[in-house]
Amino acid sequence: MTTPSYTEDLTDIATGDEASGWVEFTGNSYNSQGAPAYQDNEYPYIQGSYAVTQDTTKTGVGSLGYNSGGITVPTDGAVFVWHNYSSPFAFGTYAQGGFRIVIGSGLADFKAWYTGGNNKDSYPYGGFVNHVVNPTISADDTAGSPTATLNYVGSAVNVLSGPGKGEPHQVDAMRYGRGSAIFEFGETADYATINGFALVNDNQSYRWGLIQAQPGGYLWKGRMQLGSASNAVDFRDTNKTIFVQWTPKVTINFNLIEIINASSYVSMDGFTIQCLDTTTASPGRFLMTDTATVYLISCSFIDLDTFIFNDGGTNPVEITGCIFRRCGQVTQGGADFDGCNFINCTDGISLVVNNPDVVTDCSFQSDGSNHAIELTAACAGNSYTLTDFWVNGYAASDGSTGNEVILNSSGGTVTLNIDGGSGVSAISVMGGNVTLVANYSFTVTGLELNTEVTIVTAGTSTVLHNTENATTSDGDGKYKITYSHGGGASVDILIHHVDYKPDISNIYSLTLPGSNSSAKVTMFFDENYDNPI
Repeated sequence: MTTPSYTEDLTDIATGDEASGWVEFTGNSYNSQGAPAYQDNEYPYIQGSYAVTQDTTKTGVGSLGYNSGGITVPTDGAVFVWHNYSSPFAFGTYAQGGFRIVIGSGLADFKAWYTGGNNKDSYPYGGFVNHVVNPTISADDTAGSPTATLNYVGSAVNVLSGPGKGEPHQVDAMRYGRGSAIFEFGETADYATINGFALVNDNQSYRWGLIQAQPGGYLWKGRMQLGSASNAVDFRDTNKTIFVQWTPKVTINFNLIEIINASSYVSMDGFTIQCLDTTTASPGRFLMTDTATVYLISCSFIDLDTFIFNDGGTNPVEITGCIFRRCGQVTQGGADFDGCNFINCTDGISLVVNNPDVVTDCSFQSDGSNHAIELTAACAGNSYTLTDFWVNGYAASDGSTGNEVILNSSGGTVTLNIDGGSGVSAISVMGGNVTLVANYSFTVTGLELNTEVTIVTAGTSTVLHNTENATTSDGDGKYKITYSHGGGASVDILIHHVDYKPDISNIYSLTLPGSNSSAKVTMFFDENYDNPI
């Protein structure tokens, strides 16, 4: 590939650097301040060299707008407005419409959406904030008879006690679009990264308001687009903390991490992504549109919405050691899940599964109102093994409470071999037609190379397992064999090697537990055995 590219898909409405054209809205007394707009480079500005400012000496709503000439906001997109009120205790709360975005067909015909106030975002400490509105969302205030033509866009503030001097209402760049932070390309030693995008985003000439650096991490909103239809991305980054910005007036898909292009490579290691305020309209979703290569390693996802993975079998999709805490439904899509924790899912299903074989050592904690896994149509008629499958807080018996461990939506019969974890007795089923088979592992370690191991029913010659030659390392300089069983059986373990004393290492009348277990043996060299060459 080549060096990373960081771009966006926003279109300017106004930048705040205009010498004229800014006006007040007139409907519903949004011109209560009676104050003109000023182009100002002395008061704070966030982008370019100027902001547009306004006196607000009276109580009531003051506004600043600009004639866009007509805009069309794309599906799941928004209008982006930078604004500030530099007397934080003089304007209203969010519920009072402290900050508002105004969009209309005329100055007296518009809709207004409450987007912030002195109790949200960075307030009451003040500073420019970038608020967003999708105009299809129900408005909080309507003046006149606005049409579908979106001509005028602007900012309004609800002033509770007008400051006696100064121009505390300030508006800077206003834009519209899907709100995509677009990552493309990347190469060895110069991969695409979160900070790489933020450095461009935070440049004074741009200030897109998409991914911005802040103390403790990064503030994100819009679509984080990793790759494009025409260009793959090589994104590799570690140990990043990302906060999903509170966005109350957008569609649920607005905040979205989307992976595009089958040639893209995405690795997130040690990421924490957290929704700042669960009253948001868009907590943040994850979507693999194309079957790219994806590694999520030791990540924590907190209070986010749904995740959809997509493993087409060509590129690996591996989710390892990740935590999904109070998140929406996760769709496996064939991806490997290893060592992941699902805690108090906010939807009815924690993990929608189409291949249980690659869900390994995962734990599920219910808040009392969801299933751990749902078996899809792809599972019908098949047999799988759930390895080290841990559950807690679910219904104790089969039923239809909505809190059973497994929901069978496959439309057929599914056999699940339960290998370790909480065990068969802890697993309840809704939907029926699931056969649960206890499948525990018993491992014999400490063997010499090529030892023969035979496991028989205790006191009999009935063979349950035989390994002719032990050749798998036990990680401690010796070798091992593994036997799968249903638990509860009493067995004899017979160990034979021509160079070692017979019967010394045998184990008799061992009851196999209903869990994974192991036994270590010691073998003694037979000094009396003669094997002439």
